Amino acid sequence: MSRPLVDSFSSVTPGSKAFPVEIDFLRRHGVSRARLARASVLARRQGVSADRALLAEGIVTESCFYRALASQLGVPFLEDQAEVAPEGMMTIMDGYARLHRPIDGAHWLFAPTGPAILRLMSLSRVDGELPFFVITTPMLLTAAVRRAASAQAAQQAAFSAERIDGELSARASLRARRPLLVATFLLMALLAGLCAPLAPIARGSGMLLGLAFLASIALRLLACAASFSPAPRGQNLDNATLPVYTIVIALYREANVVQQLARAIDRLDYPRAKLDVKFVVEIDDEATAQALRAHSPKAPSEIVVAPRGAPRTKPRALNVAMPLARGSLVAVYDAEDVPEPAQLRRAAALFASLPKEVACLQASLAIDNASQNWMTALFAMDYAALFDVYNRGLAALDLPLFLGGTSNHFRIEALREIGFWDAFNVTEDADLGLRLVRAGYAVRTFDSETWEEAPGDFVALARQRTRWLKGWMQTALAHCRHPARLFGELGWRRAAAVIAMFVGGVLGPLFGPFFAARFLHDVIYDDLLRPQGGVETALAFLWCGVAALGVVSLLWPLWMGVRRRKLVRHWRMLLFLPVWLAMLTFAAWRAFSELWLRPFHWEKTEHGFAHRETPEPIRQKATV
Repeated sequence: MSRPLVDSFSSVTPGSKAFPVEIDFLRRHGVSRARLARASVLARRQGVSADRALLAEGIVTESCFYRALASQLGVPFLEDQAEVAPEGMMTIMDGYARLHRPIDGAHWLFAPTGPAILRLMSLSRVDGELPFFVITTPMLLTAAVRRAASAQAAQQAAFSAERIDGELSARASLRARRPLLVATFLLMALLAGLCAPLAPIARGSGMLLGLAFLASIALRLLACAASFSPAPRGQNLDNATLPVYTIVIALYREANVVQQLARAIDRLDYPRAKLDVKFVVEIDDEATAQALRAHSPKAPSEIVVAPRGAPRTKPRALNVAMPLARGSLVAVYDAEDVPEPAQLRRAAALFASLPKEVACLQASLAIDNASQNWMTALFAMDYAALFDVYNRGLAALDLPLFLGGTSNHFRIEALREIGFWDAFNVTEDADLGLRLVRAGYAVRTFDSETWEEAPGDFVALARQRTRWLKGWMQTALAHCRHPARLFGELGWRRAAAVIAMFVGGVLGPLFGPFFAARFLHDVIYDDLLRPQGGVETALAFLWCGVAALGVVSLLWPLWMGVRRRKLVRHWRMLLFLPVWLAMLTFAAWRAFSELWLRPFHWEKTEHGFAHRETPEPIRQKATV
């Protein structure tokens, strides 16, 4: 079989007695004309093949359809597991693979769709001649190919990004201990200098740190001001124009939220025949797989089992699903997500109106259990400041932004070009946003929201922030260890913004309390407010400016986010802000120690234990 099974297929017209070839044969196998007519109309409206509409809407089950097709073609139907050749991964998107051993004389396993069905219908076989293929379902074909190519899939999932650009991979930057050693030496020297009893050393360290913090503060204030720009919108697309959308969700020990997840997917206002949902589960997580089989969404979906291998991370799981993606657009969600029903439509419309260089759209993430306690309230405010203010402002300024780990929407061609996700980076989202921009693409935000559950337990919250901060440190080492290349690819403005983001996101939690303590010490016990000479005056202005503007840059985006997300009722929880900041410092130093001890360990955040208050419009089912 040297070429894919592609050909044109017919479409039924109003008043015609015939149905599209790819479903017409079902009349001879007990499927009513009314069902076939319904599938034909849906296919026309949605711009898909009739068999795709028929199966997506559940008019006929996949097993019944392919059993009838096999009978129509006069070939065996295989309903059990089969062994195929490992190179089947190269042909699976065309619906066939070579059998490892012949079955009844057949050497090929087919699960055709659309045009391929018409081509098979046109083949004739001499009576008594053995068939050269057998028919199975797409689900069984995919499972057979994944089993045969499990070792290859594991390697590809772990190292796809590294093979494209090893210099930007977290594994390469940490395997060579020199970058981490240099970074550790500089951090310790800066901390020692800041705490030194000798005034000249302390002032020198304080000036370096103050200038770095001032750059981060300036970026935050500029982003806040720019966030008032209206978010871009695209013109609505009709169902026939909408592209196929692949949704990828990596799950691990998430059986308790599967039913909620399935409901959220079924609420999406998108043609089911154009949805391609991939649930990725680990090979030893049978509980989640069973829950998915028991509560699968009505939209076409499949369970992709990640093969054994390392690292056991979310980005590796996402990479496992990518060779099986049918869509030209890809959305990534987390297990606990509840996206608004129109999100895919809005993203597709916006992609259609924006230049091809815009490779990613980030929706806003919001917290729907903010009322649980002070931690979830501050988490909700933090997300509001980040997604509704800071990231929106960065996008308006055409600056890079660190993606959230969910509700990212991508053009799949851009993901393929950069090798998808870095499987060894524990904040694969932040890294991916940077790698896209360095490859010449742009990242934007758009006006849509996804509701999430915040950890309501202090230990879970600290562990989650530890992983995030460790990933930011990984990303900083990977992207900043070759400064000349960074500035060459991004230009000085974007590169400076990236460094300022790392300062605020990494150095801020690490050194913020020490800087504040030194500032208060010098105000109370030293002559910071009574400077003598030009150097001391400049240092006094710098430190006082950082202290004052730092408070503004912390509270202004928080308050803007609170207003925009309508969280004003929780304003009293801001009294716990010092505890929140202390938690971030604890998590940052814990993350730094893990960077040495277990750099690629993924600390799982448990979900499904909170009382959630998703807004009513999100809970209601949209009309498709």
